[in-house]
Amino acid sequence: MSRILIKLSGNVVADTDAMGKLAEYVHARRIGGDQVVLVHGGGKQINELSKRLNLPVHQVAGRRITDEHAREVLLYTVGGRANRELVAFLRDNDISSVGISGIDGELTTAFRRPPLDVDGEPVDFGLVGEMESVDRTLVDHLLKGGYVPVIGCLTWSPEYGILNINADTFSIRIALALQVSELIMLMDQPAVLDGEGKPVPVMRRADWQRGLQEGWITGGMKPKLLTAFEALDKGLASVVLANAGTLAAGGGTRLLDDNH
Repeated sequence: MSRILIKLSGNVVADTDAMGKLAEYVHARRIGGDQVVLVHGGGKQINELSKRLNLPVHQVAGRRITDEHAREVLLYTVGGRANRELVAFLRDNDISSVGISGIDGELTTAFRRPPLDVDGEPVDFGLVGEMESVDRTLVDHLLKGGYVPVIGCLTWSPEYGILNINADTFSIRIALALQVSELIMLMDQPAVLDGEGKPVPVMRRADWQRGLQEGWITGGMKPKLLTAFEALDKGLASVVLANAGTLAAGGGTRLLDDNH
């Protein structure tokens, strides 16, 4: 028996076809004896609700700037709608799950992230956390009980209370704490795409650097791959980037460290 963690975006939660393929994949892994943990963001739901409330959405280098208004929207989406819809869909597909966030059961503790250097300029992302610790007790308890934990990427700070946190970074820290055998990061596109728009089946650090230099790794893919390679450096055995369709078909991009 092994553990896998699947990180999915709010776009996946809102896509019925993608969710159907994900449910089939989770069923197959669980039938094979694996334990499955899901971690989700809620970018689509956050943007939709922000628009309805006439709130501006600010992002830099693919990452959200979180002020007080944005944090409140996160509570209604990542902590509410996205999590509830995902749990309900899994229940419709006979998968027993429990929805929580990084706040519950002292799962995560964080500090407010200091300004980051982005293209040579410091950027303050606001009420955004950097993980300080993970207590896996609650997740272990749910897995032992036969449930799929569905974790929204909110975290908690003793000083600032509830904080936003990048879903990729959050999922990697949870995956490391749970010692999963594989981290799967679902996204919209079927795999990492090269300069000709073709899927890259295997990517090593040198390929990533070349993609940055040649300009076909841009936008949100930059921090996604950065955090994924950092996860390999920290001991994760396998990281896969795919969408729900290519994952079910055995495709996507598998990241490898330099020793493989």
